[in-house]
Formats: sequence, C-alpha cells, structure tokens
Amino acid sequence: MNYSDSIDLIERLASLGTDNAQDTILWDSDTRKGVLYGTNKAGEKILDFRLPLTFPTLPKKDEEENSLCLSDYSDKISLLPKPYLLILIQAGAASLGYFEEGKLIYHKVITAYMVRKKQGKSQIKHLNSKGKSRLGSRIRLQNTILFFEKINAKLKEWHQKSAIFDKVERIGQSGSPDLWHLFYTSKEEAPFQKEDSRLRKIPLTVHTPNFEELQRVNHWVNRGELITYKDDLPCLDNLGDVIEW
Repeated sequence: MNYSDSIDLIERLASLGTDNAQDTILWDSDTRKGVLYGTNKAGEKILDFRLPLTFPTLPKKDEEENSLCLSDYSDKISLLPKPYLLILIQAGAASLGYFEEGKLIYHKVITAYMVRKKQGKSQIKHLNSKGKSRLGSRIRLQNTILFFEKINAKLKEWHQKSAIFDKVERIGQSGSPDLWHLFYTSKEEAPFQKEDSRLRKIPLTVHTPNFEELQRVNHWVNRGELITYKDDLPCLDNLGDVIEW
C-alpha cells in the first residue's frame, strides 16, 4: 500500500480498543526492520505490517503495558515523507538520490571499471587472491579507490548546497558489507558513519544501480506491506485493493 494508505492504516490500528475492548490488539515492533507486530490477548498473531522505510522509527514495547503506544506514534507521521537519502552501491556502479516530500531533488549515477572481464570478480575480492602487480589489477584497484571517493564527494557537495544531512530523517542503504566498509574507510571521509541511527538497510533485491533502479527503489521504500493471520478484522474494512498480500 502507498504512503498515504499506510498512514490511514496506522491511524485505524491506533484506534483499536478505544470503543470495543474485544478489538484490542497488543503491539510489538522490530525497530531496525520497521515491522509492527499485532497479537490478541491470547497471544495469537493478528497481523504484521512492514511500514514504509520513510516512516519514523517505531517505538519499542512498554514492558509494563506489554504493548507499545501506537496512538503516540501515529501523531509523529507527517503527511508527506520527511527528507531522506537513498544510496545503492554495487561493484562498479552506484546510484544516489536525495528526496524531499517524496520528490527527487538531487541524483547521481557513478560508475567505475572494478570487475575483471570473463571471471566477473570485482577487484575487492581479487585483492585477497592474486594479480595485484598486474597492470589491469592496479587499474581496477585505483578505480575502486576513486569510486568511493567520488560517492562521498558527491554527498558532501549536496550537503554544501542544501545542508542535506541536517535535514534527512532516513538513509536507505543497499550493498554488500565489503562495499560499505570501503565507503566508510575511503580517503574522502564519509559524511556519516555506520552507527548513524538514521540508517536502514533496504530489504529488497536491487539490480544494477542506475537512474531507473533508483526510481524503482524509491517507489518501494514509500510503500507498506500488510500480512494478516485472522479474518474479519474491522480495522481493514474498505481498505480494498491497497492491501498487498
């Protein structure tokens, strides 16, 4: 379901139990994955809701109440997504996008020759085996270094223009741990570090990063996904086709 429908659903879920105790659902969350879990008082699963990545971070369950306060969380969600950044990295290709209210403000695709022909092995992996002294390997290694320097330099350029890192509420990242290690250890210092609370992994299969892929991923991060385990849930009445099963 899209961003606005996800807000509608959260507001409906937050109201459960206010008029009818039988409707009460106990809530728990995975704050890093952005998933809301609902059970009834008997401990039976009612629903799971993966929120749009651009939603605020879910609160943790109050141990005394054995649930989290969904109404307080609902009040924190803005009608349009707050500023966010998407960074998609693969060996030799990266796509960066900065968004405000869901609209693309800055974007950049960066490419580099980092993959050996035929074998398809990136220089990152090849460095631990053989061939470091060969001309092709040295070129790929230099390109790898420059690749991450260009990524960090571009992000800093955007910050100098619009102070984006003073605004962003979420940084969605896609890429292998090896690649992100090089991002953080680049000679061109990264504009944020891996402990940044705004960071979220994008749980989606990402294809070769380019402008079209950035647009596809952006569409996905602003959508929620609902899974239900019980029939006849009043809170879902009239949601119709917005539910993704």
